[in-house]
Amino acid sequence: MLIGLCSLKSSPGVTTTALTLAGAWPPGCPRPTVVELDARGGDVAWRFGLATDPGLRSLAVAARVHPAPDLLAVHAQSVGAAGVPVVVAPVERDAARHAAVSLSALLDVLGKVPEPVLADFGEVDLKDPDARSVLAGVAALLVVARAVPEQIARLQAATQDLLRVHPQAKAVVVGDIAHREAAGMLALPVAGVLPLIDPDAGPLARLAGLRSSRSFKVAAMRLAIELSGGIEPTGSVREAVNDHAEVSR
Repeated sequence: MLIGLCSLKSSPGVTTTALTLAGAWPPGCPRPTVVELDARGGDVAWRFGLATDPGLRSLAVAARVHPAPDLLAVHAQSVGAAGVPVVVAPVERDAARHAAVSLSALLDVLGKVPEPVLADFGEVDLKDPDARSVLAGVAALLVVARAVPEQIARLQAATQDLLRVHPQAKAVVVGDIAHREAAGMLALPVAGVLPLIDPDAGPLARLAGLRSSRSFKVAAMRLAIELSGGIEPTGSVREAVNDHAEVSR
């Protein structure tokens, strides 16, 4: 199952959202692989100090001969404390674009298997016919936007075009906003709201933001559960949700 994540102009946060969802995937379900398909160049390699090979470039070469789902495991690297498997893209724009374009056959195959794959398309141009074709082929499309006026307005203006590209497209809103409020501002269905957490905050700020951090984890878990097929939360997911309820009282 191929799940696409993208953003519109000047709306960052797609890669962080993809990594967060993969890390929050429900226990007992196959952990999704994140594939960086941002034609402008990847972020994960430099952010986590990784080599770019194995990665998108080596995957593109291998997939020319045999576009099979098991190639992802060979060309992915483990990222973060959660050990999220990520196929990292080259930092250079031209190399990343060339590799991404070369993977169309593999993407078709990945769209037909049950195992989840999160495709990080980064910022997309809906006027680009190639971008529209790729987005139309995913099982689910999530459009990431910050909860700020200019990004909400841009997403609102693009709603009809997004729905023409993918009738089941949904928004993921990142910021200090309630789900009901976000849904009331957008014509595009809202799949979930993720609180904005500052990754560069110092220890005291992080301690003060414990409630927000917990809310972020629970919101990510709930969205991951929905994407994974609406399974009932079990184990650590249910405990985290219950813990969040206690803290929020």
